[in-house]
Amino acid sequence: MESSRAISNILKFWVLLLVAGALYYIWKDRAAAPLENDVEQAEEIAHTDVAVRIGTIKQMTLHGYVVGYGNVAPEPATADKPAADARITVAWPAVISEVRCIEGQHVEKGQPLFVIDQNILSNEIDRARRLLGVTRPTGQSDGNEIVMTSPISGTVQMLEIHPGEIALPTITAVEVVNTDRLVITVGVPAWQAASILPGQQASIEFPADPTFPASPPISSTVERIDPSVDPKTNLATVDVAIPAGRGIRPGQFGRVAITSRSRPDCLVVPADSIVRDSLDRPYIALVSDDHKQATMKLILPGLREGDWEQVSGEGLEPGQTIVVSGAYALLFQTDIKVMNP
Repeated sequence: MESSRAISNILKFWVLLLVAGALYYIWKDRAAAPLENDVEQAEEIAHTDVAVRIGTIKQMTLHGYVVGYGNVAPEPATADKPAADARITVAWPAVISEVRCIEGQHVEKGQPLFVIDQNILSNEIDRARRLLGVTRPTGQSDGNEIVMTSPISGTVQMLEIHPGEIALPTITAVEVVNTDRLVITVGVPAWQAASILPGQQASIEFPADPTFPASPPISSTVERIDPSVDPKTNLATVDVAIPAGRGIRPGQFGRVAITSRSRPDCLVVPADSIVRDSLDRPYIALVSDDHKQATMKLILPGLREGDWEQVSGEGLEPGQTIVVSGAYALLFQTDIKVMNP
């Protein structure tokens, strides 16, 4: 019995001690200086200036582009001028007695390229020609030989014959290309080809050695748009002229950007300054005159070129200060700390 009373007294002692401690902490908390209201308390606990970088709304001309990729080729024939390449072949199997050119050589129009021996195989060939009504190959006759000449001035791009061999009419013997009349042929989606016309401005870029500084784009114009579309790829073919003397060779791969539209004197902001809310609505953050607060402004984005994007909206003007970096951390109206001058 006495032991039960001792345990009960001990429990009462600890309960009284806990109660006394709780009352002490309650008294200490109430003794502290109270905050004026809940708003002040929230500001003291959670208020933080958001670090941002600022810039201004600018006014400039933006351009829209149609981009395509393709290879360099000789300019095709048009109503005004012949094709920029010529493929010389024989009209009948013939023996090559002499070759007077090499690959990479520049030749003038009418310059000899190779010579056909008329005597070798002549009886059998002449008999077959008479049966089929085929005339001898065109060229300059020199006794028992026919000299084949270049129909255009240009560079020997391909040479597929050697002395003593038999040339066939189904195989190109020599190809001559006028390297001053080259185009880059690119494919563009059919829906974009409708906005392209001959004479429109274009820029051409060719891949270069990454260890060297990049070459500036080549300015040019659109020469021709193919009226048909490839049904397999839904791409239309566009030829863009390559200015002479650029050292570009047939077969090179390049990128072409064709100017399809422009927006003169429009308001633009850095594309990264435009942020979107949960409903995918676009905003920019306008900065107060004292650079201490930013307010989100709903805008309508437009054309984009490089790092700049067109914007429009009520009250927007050139020179207004905006947040260009850090806008994702802003609420509708937020105190800010500018990190750049």
